[in-house]
Amino acid sequence: MANIYDGAFRTILNDCRKLIIPIINEIFKETYTGEEEIRFFPNEHFIDQQDEAGKEQITDTNFTVFGKVPKKYHLECESSYPDGRIAIRIFEYD
Repeated sequence: MANIYDGAFRTILNDCRKLIIPIINEIFKETYTGEEEIRFFPNEHFIDQQDEAGKEQITDTNFTVFGKVPKKYHLECESSYPDGRIAIRIFEYD
């Protein structure tokens, strides 16, 4: 059973793709306008250890922003059960 953070993360990636542009601009000092094409390649992993307390879900995506020069990024959201901890990682590929 997914928690609320996983659902919100998937909604952002699937329904609100343009919302990632201000985040990329802020973190990586880019100047995207929001009109750039974005292609997402989502993936989802479940790490299920022997007990339910050790269960984790990682939702991640690789995506390309087609600006003046196409750039590839990785965005990952990792949540754990049952404590609801969440980690978000984002980086740019070389």
